[in-house]
Amino acid sequence: MVFECPGSEAVKRPEIILLTCPKCGKEVEMFSDEQAAKCSCGAVVCREKTPSCADWCKYARECLGK
Repeated sequence: MVFECPGSEAVKRPEIILLTCPKCGKEVEMFSDEQAAKCSCGAVVCREKTPSCADWCKYARECLGK
C-alpha cells in the first residue's frame, strides 16, 4: 500500500474557480493553483495565495514532484 497525503489532491488536481473582474464585472475563470488570470477586457484579475501542503511539508517534493 502506498501512502499519499490527502492534502496533495488539491495540488495535483486543481479546480476551476470563478472570479469577478474588478474593471468590467465579467466572470473570469482560473485554476485553483493560479494567482492571476487575464480578463477579456485586458485587466488582470488576481486572488490571494492559499497556502497548501507544498508550502510547508518537508515531504512535498517526494509527494508532489518538482
